[in-house]
Amino acid sequence: MFEVTIPEEMLEKLRSMLEDEDEGTCVRLREYKHGSGCSSKIILGLGMEERDEDEDVSVEVQGVPFIADKDFLVKYGTTFTLEFNENGEVVMHAVEA
Repeated sequence: MFEVTIPEEMLEKLRSMLEDEDEGTCVRLREYKHGSGCSSKIILGLGMEERDEDEDVSVEVQGVPFIADKDFLVKYGTTFTLEFNENGEVVMHAVEA
């Protein structure tokens, strides 16, 4: 199990996006590699995917299904916050327990 704290405005946007996806699609917490070589870094973000029953853990936040790979949760913890930055981009933070 994991926790996601998310503003209502973002939940509304995700609900709308999920309506356009296939049934069973969830919001995935994931990591992305940004840049290349020595200047690359890992950032946390979201994706849209179906749940893998064997590898994923799921939680629902006000009707929005979120999933995360078990290894992702071991690496980053089980508490996350989502917010918009000043440019309107989604920012996800892993919160230490």
